[in-house]
Amino acid sequence: MIVGRISDVATQRGILPGAVARALEALQSVDLGTATPGRYEIEGDKLFYTVQDIELRTMAESRAEAHLKYADIQIPFSTGERYGFALPQPDLAPDDDQFEAKDLAFYPTPAGESFIDATPGTYLVFLPGELHRPCLAIEGKATIRKAIVKVHVSLLGL
Repeated sequence: MIVGRISDVATQRGILPGAVARALEALQSVDLGTATPGRYEIEGDKLFYTVQDIELRTMAESRAEAHLKYADIQIPFSTGERYGFALPQPDLAPDDDQFEAKDLAFYPTPAGESFIDATPGTYLVFLPGELHRPCLAIEGKATIRKAIVKVHVSLLGL
């Protein structure tokens, strides 16, 4: 996992994977508050983002997830959001495997899961295989506007 502020991308460019820096730079010129929810391409199917309005969830309503072909860059826009995170756990089997159709699988609660609260303007990069639990409410349920960037593994050198 990588965490930073989207406003600091210019100073972080040298330490970020190139595709991550390109995606964050592209999003700096997007007004997420007025963007129509949907999918937007940056570099075709290899690097794109979606703008979403999502209802935040409680822990009981959420599950950890992971992807294999894409990294996720999650960027909350309208309100804060809590994320769960755990390193890959090869012995933890998914309880809902949708990798083939959607590059997504859901998992039971991973061992050693940690949590981080992100404010608007924060970005969190979850690399392929890293377990993450997005869309957790910090202080009660609300709808959040956010961008989710997908970065194909071929752009990450993985």
